[in-house]
Amino acid sequence: MRRAIRIVPILVLSPATFADVVVFENDYNGFLEAVGVVNVIDFDTLPNGEPTEVSVELTEDFNYDEQGVHFSAPIPYPFCAGNPSSGFGLRVEGGTEESWIITELITPAQAVGGFFGGFTELCTFDELGDQIACVSYSEPGGPNFVGIVSDIPIHSATLGDGDESETISSFVFAPVPEPGTVILVASGLVFMARRRRRS
Repeated sequence: MRRAIRIVPILVLSPATFADVVVFENDYNGFLEAVGVVNVIDFDTLPNGEPTEVSVELTEDFNYDEQGVHFSAPIPYPFCAGNPSSGFGLRVEGGTEESWIITELITPAQAVGGFFGGFTELCTFDELGDQIACVSYSEPGGPNFVGIVSDIPIHSATLGDGDESETISSFVFAPVPEPGTVILVASGLVFMARRRRRS
């Protein structure tokens, strides 16, 4: 007696099956729709949990590593700027040389972004240091926002305006999700990519 064998195809979806990168220019709500929950470092609190004071420098040993990001610059060190009433930010000044803020993610991220005034460009990089994508935005005043969501894990990012100084008021990031939620995140990227193409 022959038994019928039913072959059921199994579809294995990898993140590469979906849209690989979506950039956001001053669209924080769209960024959140694509990512969901994000971690925010707003620089109103120092890495040790104390209230921020003007000109406190971030160094190799005094940084936001426990919060998930290590900040640096080509010309050390980034420092806290601002005041308690208007809020603090992270600033770098290169004197006469171009400078920018470098962010190294302690755990790879699926999305990063930053708030700033005026103009900045955000570039993201993979584990090997290869560029994933860049996005820039310019508008007087602010706060303005740029963000990148990627199915390629983001290991580091830079923020800079091509000048000798840069200031961001906050940095947001979303760690790479657990494997069980990768499909849901990738589906969100596809939805956002299609929505952006239609508009």
